[in-house]
Amino acid sequence: MNLFLFKEGRRRVGFRSYLFFVLLFSVLFFNSCKGIAISGKTENVPGYSKAEAMLVLGSERNRYQNIMGPEVWNIPITGQLEKTYGAYFIDKTKEFLQDIRTLNLLAEEKGIQPNSTEMEGIRKAANKFYTSLSEEDKAFFGDCTEKDVVDMYSAYFTAEKTVDALLSKVDTELSAAESKVIRIEQIVVSDEETARDLLEKVRTSGANFTYYARQYSEDPEFQKQLSFGEKEDKVYETAFSLNNNEISDIVSENGKFYIIKCLDSYDEEATKDRKERLEQSIRVLRFNESYDAYQKEHIVRFREPFWKTIDLHAGEGSTADFFFSVYQEYVKIDK
Repeated sequence: MNLFLFKEGRRRVGFRSYLFFVLLFSVLFFNSCKGIAISGKTENVPGYSKAEAMLVLGSERNRYQNIMGPEVWNIPITGQLEKTYGAYFIDKTKEFLQDIRTLNLLAEEKGIQPNSTEMEGIRKAANKFYTSLSEEDKAFFGDCTEKDVVDMYSAYFTAEKTVDALLSKVDTELSAAESKVIRIEQIVVSDEETARDLLEKVRTSGANFTYYARQYSEDPEFQKQLSFGEKEDKVYETAFSLNNNEISDIVSENGKFYIIKCLDSYDEEATKDRKERLEQSIRVLRFNESYDAYQKEHIVRFREPFWKTIDLHAGEGSTADFFFSVYQEYVKIDK
């Protein structure tokens, strides 16, 4: 799957993992959508040939069209300069490829390129993709050659490897406390006297806290997973102060009365997962900061005339929609 399907289907296989795919997609696609302030120089770099661009655009056109039919391109959209989804699709594909070119410029500066092992995977993927195309596919893809496929896979891979290299340098280490997740049960009632009566009952030796929570809590979701820092109130403060199986005193918050029992004061698996997600989010933010700065100083704009003449209704016999899926099958970063 590729960046475009990832945006819609909410979001799937990544370059090397799901989370990494989130990162690269957020860098490339969302940055391109928001527009770039013209503050730096416009780079004198060539755009892609029609065949190279159509490998991406044509494969994506087919994937959408194979699912939804050709009428999808005529759907009107609002809030954009483009009036139909087809025009919007072409424009965003162009912006996406401009971002790939920008990352390739950054790769040149940093000396990042595919090594021999990685190029072997790229060539295998290109051969697999190209030999699977019908004559109708090749024609719609701008009379592409296998070399065009190799060149586009190389460009895409170099962008990926550049992001991977820069992300690996971002310091995102969080403490266990900052990532901590706990599990609790709670009883929530509106009457303080009722809360006092229930507190006495649940603190009786052998009492079943779950039974009283299920019977009396006004919040039917009495079992909860709480993340440190998610909220700042008395309930959270109290919950995170408890040890395993400890029951709190009555906590008053927003007109409600809470009794909390800590089931697990450190959910190891949930904490590990949250720590990874938080660190990935930090990487996205840090990388976006540096990439935005570079992008503003190195403006890439494609002005080839073929972009204005692309017809998404052409290539009626073309159905090949596997440009990115073949790439993901064969091409890996050599760690």
